[in-house]
Amino acid sequence: MVISVHLSYLLGFLPLEQRFPAARKLGFQAVEFPFPYAVPAPDYKRLLDDNHLVQISIGAPTSDYKAGEPGYSVTPALKGLFDESITTVIKYAKAIGRPLVHVFSGPRAPDVSADLAFETYCRNLASAYDRLHAEGLELGFEPINSTEFPGYFIDCLDLGLAAIARAERPGIKIILDVYHAHFNREDPIAFLRNQGKRVAHIQIADYPGRHEPGTGAIDFNILFEALRAEEYTGSIGLEYIPTRSILEGVPLAKQLGIQ
Repeated sequence: MVISVHLSYLLGFLPLEQRFPAARKLGFQAVEFPFPYAVPAPDYKRLLDDNHLVQISIGAPTSDYKAGEPGYSVTPALKGLFDESITTVIKYAKAIGRPLVHVFSGPRAPDVSADLAFETYCRNLASAYDRLHAEGLELGFEPINSTEFPGYFIDCLDLGLAAIARAERPGIKIILDVYHAHFNREDPIAFLRNQGKRVAHIQIADYPGRHEPGTGAIDFNILFEALRAEEYTGSIGLEYIPTRSILEGVPLAKQLGIQ
């Protein structure tokens, strides 16, 4: 099982080039950094290789969804931008080591109905999956709560499963964020038991607050027991808003097998 750290959330206080050796020194095998495109792919690949790290996932370029801009994948008028984003991510992902490609939904535009946004997203998922699969790349996406990220369209696990079914591409994977699941009153352990084969990556933060494990109400021992019981072989990543520096100690280090 590969363990990753999010370069922005956890190590964003360091200059980018220093985050990679810091991640390795902390015991991580992998990193997450959704949008690395400001760094040329050969340079980014060098940062990974020099520090014996792999990239877990990469986001296909999209709108500023945190600011509420309509997502490329759910907006019919932005089809051209969506197709271009898949071209971009294929080239970059192949250059840095073939990470899981995350296709964000983002919010829907006010003039796009929920039904049209869903159909558009599912068509785009199918098209992107076929293009990525032909290049030896996997596609996944993360349901993100639409309260803290206003208007985010694929905002819960059930809707994510419905999108995979409608796209008719069972190979599409889920990125299971434990925090977002708890925020939505969903049970991530039950999801693992019922849909574990669909989960490619798990992101960890405590609830409430989205801070490091141990600051909230989630019993992570139960989560790890479920991972062992289900023989989970995907990756696990720390993605939380820190209240203290990770340099002072890695949360869940023992459970994650980090020395």
